[in-house]
Amino acid sequence: MTDKDKVDRELAEAGWTTNGTFAEHLTIGESGDLCLLVHRNTWETNVPTYELYDAARHVSYWVHEILTPERATKLLEEHGKPPEEE
Repeated sequence: MTDKDKVDRELAEAGWTTNGTFAEHLTIGESGDLCLLVHRNTWETNVPTYELYDAARHVSYWVHEILTPERATKLLEEHGKPPEEE
């Protein structure tokens, strides 16, 4: 994936609201307490890697595709760990 605008569109299509707070370094998709973080290196490579993060539970999980918030919730419940443990 090489285009930040494409990432923003894909997040919106999957049901995330984008947050431009750290737009130069990070794209954030939000849904309640859930975030899907797209780090800048993902925009610049063909190997997408996304961090799912539940702010309420302080757990994260890395994936290789943009998921819906519902699927992200399930994966975080099954596999999420505090970021410092990954």
